[in-house]
Amino acid sequence: MKPILLKYCGGCNPVINRAKVVNEIKAGLPAEVMLTGKETSEKPELGIMMCGCSSACLDRDEIRQLADKWIIVSGSKVDLFPVAIEELPAHIIQKIAAQM
Repeated sequence: MKPILLKYCGGCNPVINRAKVVNEIKAGLPAEVMLTGKETSEKPELGIMMCGCSSACLDRDEIRQLADKWIIVSGSKVDLFPVAIEELPAHIIQKIAAQM
């Protein structure tokens, strides 16, 4: 099983439904890949910062150190590029596939 670390922002000003996006991502991932919020002694290769708005307040050094690479969702942007909200899960799944 290949883990992807999932970190959520505080959700104070969301423009997206973070839980819905994450559930759709989970449904579209291959069986050997799993999203987990648990930090372990072994650093995962990939993490997702799931921020509900464009401020991406979760993107801090102490979070970045928890995984080698990150996909940063900040409202309707993924890694600073605008994505239609309904296309967020598919776009993130494609980014995961490209980095695995």
